[in-house]
Amino acid sequence: MSETTAAEAARRAATWAHCAEDANKYAHEHEQQAREHAVQRDSGQAAAYTSRAEEWVRLRGTAVDMANMWANVVGALQLAELGEHS
Repeated sequence: MSETTAAEAARRAATWAHCAEDANKYAHEHEQQAREHAVQRDSGQAAAYTSRAEEWVRLRGTAVDMANMWANVVGALQLAELGEHS
C-alpha cells in the first residue's frame, strides 16, 4: 500500500470539491427543467427531472463529504510532516 502525501490528498479534496460544484449546478438545472415541465403540465417529464435532480443532490452530498474528508486528511498529513521535521 502506498503512502498518500498531503499534496495528493489536497488534489483529491479539490477533485471532490469540483464534483460537488458540478453536481450542484446539474441539480439546479434539473430542478428548473422540472418546474418548466410542471408549468406545461407534463407531469411525466417533470417527475423524471425531479428524480434526476434528487440524484444530483445526493451526489453533491457525497462529494461534499468526500472533499471534507480529504481536506481533513490534508491537515493530518501536514501535522505529521511538521512533526517529522521538528
